[in-house]
Amino acid sequence: MKSTLWMIGGFCAAAAGFLVFGCRKTPPVELLAHRLQDAWADHHTVAETT
Repeated sequence: MKSTLWMIGGFCAAAAGFLVFGCRKTPPVELLAHRLQDAWADHHTVAETT
């Protein structure tokens, strides 16, 4: 009985960990750096209309 409760508790802890840490996957820093570089280049290469 005691081992069954420990097993159920372990499954619940694993499920909770998966839900908490699986949802917050952050993109790699290199990808963010490339996006920032592209956005910066687009911002500074837009032709002024005034």
